[in-house]
Amino acid sequence: MALGVVSRFADHLQHFTPAYYEVKGVTGVWHNALPYAIPMISVFGDNRLSKAHPEWVQIGPDGERATRASRYFDWDAICPSHDATFDQGLNWVAEAVRQSGSGTVRLDDVTYAREGFCQCQTCQTKSQDAGMTLNAFRIQRLVDFVRQAHLIAPHLHMTLFPDPFPGHLQRRFGVDPDRLAHDVEAFVVPIYDLHYATTYWLEILAEAFLELIPGRYYIELYGLQVPEEALLHACQVAQAYCDGVIVAYENHLPKLQRIEERLALDS
Repeated sequence: MALGVVSRFADHLQHFTPAYYEVKGVTGVWHNALPYAIPMISVFGDNRLSKAHPEWVQIGPDGERATRASRYFDWDAICPSHDATFDQGLNWVAEAVRQSGSGTVRLDDVTYAREGFCQCQTCQTKSQDAGMTLNAFRIQRLVDFVRQAHLIAPHLHMTLFPDPFPGHLQRRFGVDPDRLAHDVEAFVVPIYDLHYATTYWLEILAEAFLELIPGRYYIELYGLQVPEEALLHACQVAQAYCDGVIVAYENHLPKLQRIEERLALDS
């Protein structure tokens, strides 16, 4: 059983597999890839681009914009239907591959923002031209993006929103794991909590995704300032249902190493 990390600390990354390094997050800032880590790219979450190009922001059914000013969103979401955003995402993938010297990339935020998003003029026009409903067009657009990203990066990992209810990933976010499975080597499901004081809900979600996802999948847990014993217990619960556990953003290396040792004893 693998214990992996998402970390901003370069000295942590060489100790774990898989190790993800966020080269481009939702702020829009780029950090050069590292040769010993998997670059992670927030593709359609980008606060910087939404300010520079407000016409790219995803629009909901009542004209609501997918920005942090909305009641729903923690970051700004740009629309994958625009050719410029689609191509920019592929350019980031290519740059990450070039800098890391690896063919492995993790795609983050390859999604529409939520149910009803996006209904901008570009989405309306392109879906009508394709003879598709908006929902079918959204799914096809993300399939096309991942397929083209796979031509650049032979080994793709991809984040999924933690909603395993039947049909929700497709309807709410435009993501169809079955159609993406040919191009995605491993899916990653973040199931975050600040305490993990109880884990029955974690087990429910973990088992649901085990039944839902075709092929390999990892569960990602939040680690920063989570009590060590609680985080260890959450890892022990999660590892029964997935191919590896990822701990995100923990800044204390000895804590991670102790958890890794305990998990190794359990396996």
